[in-house]
Amino acid sequence: MNFEAMLPWLVGVGGGGGLLALVKAIMEVVGKVRAGVSAREGKRRVDLVEQRDAAVLKAQLAEERANRYRDERDVADQVALASRRNEQRAREHAAELRIELMERAGMRREELPPWPEMEDTIPRSALPNRKDDQ
Repeated sequence: MNFEAMLPWLVGVGGGGGLLALVKAIMEVVGKVRAGVSAREGKRRVDLVEQRDAAVLKAQLAEERANRYRDERDVADQVALASRRNEQRAREHAAELRIELMERAGMRREELPPWPEMEDTIPRSALPNRKDDQ
């Protein structure tokens, strides 16, 4: 068989395959147009929805983390306030006991035992100065 005899056959097979691909592409475009979305716009819309969902999730996680930190800070503030109030109460009670000891025993201030060391307490200068605990 020579090439000239095969040429119409090759053109017919190639053209049929090309025609099939063309019909398939046209059908895809028609389907998307009927759905109201172009090919590029559909992918873009899906990408935007995914980005929006990711941003919403990220914002929710950030808000939860901020709420956790705020709750922890509130608890720490309450503990610090209670600690300062307890320290003040202990100092006042100790002062009253010293006065009572001096009155009952007839001791002078110099004869009283020294104050105990308080190494485990937080120095007052390290505590935040708050008006609500005064």
